[in-house]
Formats: sequence, structure tokens, C-alpha cells
Amino acid sequence: MKKYLFGTAVTAGVLFAGPQAADAAINDHGSLSYGDVNSSVNDLQEALKEEGYFEGYTGSRFGPKTLQAVKDFQSAEGISSPAGNYYGVAGPSTQSALMDIIGSSSSSNTSGSSGSTSIGSHGSLSYGDVNSSVNALQKKLKEHGFFEGYTGSRFGPKTLQAVKDFQSATGISSPAGNYYGVAGPSTQSALMDYDGSSSNDDELVGGLSTGTGSDIVSTAKQYLGTPYVWGGESPSGFDCSGFVNYVFDKHGKSMPRTVASIYRASTKISSPSVGDIVFFDTRGGASHAGIYMGDNKFIHAGASTGVTISSMNSSYWAPRYMGAGEI
Repeated sequence: MKKYLFGTAVTAGVLFAGPQAADAAINDHGSLSYGDVNSSVNDLQEALKEEGYFEGYTGSRFGPKTLQAVKDFQSAEGISSPAGNYYGVAGPSTQSALMDIIGSSSSSNTSGSSGSTSIGSHGSLSYGDVNSSVNALQKKLKEHGFFEGYTGSRFGPKTLQAVKDFQSATGISSPAGNYYGVAGPSTQSALMDYDGSSSNDDELVGGLSTGTGSDIVSTAKQYLGTPYVWGGESPSGFDCSGFVNYVFDKHGKSMPRTVASIYRASTKISSPSVGDIVFFDTRGGASHAGIYMGDNKFIHAGASTGVTISSMNSSYWAPRYMGAGEI
């Protein structure tokens, strides 16, 4: 497990003041904020990425992606709110909270006993829990392709999304369910018995299920970070419809090449399920498409981002959403 040390990076006018901030400081290092460019920003991004708040390539510049990741982390941990003066500033309190979480994950990964702990040892598991059973849960989810990256001992955003994806894929719960995202007895039992096949015993094509939405999403996630290329339809570069075509083709499902033709050929559905195609009007008619992941998120090849995960509730995508379809 990488040890993150945030170097000195004090931006004028953005220092935390008062004894509380001083007590929370990490090795007396300063705050990191929008516009900073240094190696400590890279450490910050790596730590945020490990906990599921930062996506894509890391670097040394505190730009819009880092700003949003810090805000998301602060909101999730209750460190700051949109009305707070330090919302989006990785000050001592934010750095300390992040390092505490990384530390607990590291202890879980290096502990000899964590691997033998069963998922149910601590009962139901939900957001915010920190124990060895969370680590066992993450490992099982990872084994079946629902969780990516390092496992730890904390039930954070990545674990929450993985549990939701598994529940949606197996029909245990839905976004409207009271226990959606909670790994209770039913979810734990289903996870232990899960063999990756659907209830319809879908045909396998090249070793991949042709009908399980979570398997389609799992395949799509393998190409996160792939650059956008106009007309691209391979891992060296995708455009949006090329990406959707490539992923579905791996599961034995063929479709037309352009977004508009995919939209016409699809069976329209009122609400998307994991693995369905979601369509957007970005320049008149169906002109952008992605694969629905659950929890109002979709994976797609964006012209400015390459293959990435976006929220359907964002100010850009929400007003452009046209609907969903099945192929």
C-alpha cells in the first residue's frame, strides 16, 4: 500500500486558521487548493483515486477534477458543505481524514487475519462501516467483477456502488428499495453463492455472458481512460457509438454503428437497468450514447474525456437525456 505524504504547498489566503486546524495538520504541511501545481497534488489525487473519488490519470495540477473529488470526499465525510469557506480546499482536516482512511485500508490489506474473516461476521454492512468484514465483502465483489482497485476495511463510495451494482444485477434490490446499497443477509448470501450466470443460463460467447448487465458493465470498465478518437472502435481509441458497439460485441450482441441508428433499433424502456443503453441529444436527435451502470451513472466515451463515468444527474447530461433502450 502506498504511503502518501502531502508536501508543503501553501496557497496565499487559503490557510486554515485557528487551533482546530493546527491540531489536524499532517506533519505541518499546508493546504492544497485550486490552481496549485506540485508533487503533493499528485499524492492527493492518488489517495482520492484509491478511495474512489478521483477517476482517470493523476498529475501535479489541482484542476477541476481534483476540485470536484475533494468536494465529494468532504461531503461524504461531513468535513465541509457547499456553504463552507473551505469546501474544495484540501486543508489539514481533509488531509488528516483521508490519511486515516488510507491507513485503515492499509492495515486491513496487510493483516493476516482479514483474509479469513467472513462477510457476515459483523452482520449487515452499510456505508461508513470500517471492519474486516468490509474487506471480505470487497474481495468477494472484486472476484465477481463488481469492485475494482485496492480493497480495504472501509465501506466507502466504491463499495456502495459495487453493492448496488450487484443487487441490481441479481434482482435483490432496486433503487427504490430500502436496503439498496446495504449488504444485508440476502445480499451476503447471494454473493457467496453467485457464479456469474444469470437466472436464464445465458449463452456464453467467448467466455462472456450474453445477457448479464453487470458483466457488460464490467467489460466496459476495463477501458476506462481509453482516449476519444472520432470514428474509433478499438481499445486504441473510441468514439461513443464505437465504444458501445465494441463492448456489446464482446457479449455476442451486434447493433448498428451510429448512435441514431442504435436508438432506432433499440427497444425503448421507461427506466434503464444495469447494462442498458442510455441516449442523449447533444446536437439534435440521438447523438450520444453510453452504458447504464446503476445509481444514475453511465460509462461512455466522451469527446473531451475519453472513456469515463458520468452522472446522469449532472447539469450537462440531465437536460439532454432522451431515454434508454435494450438491444
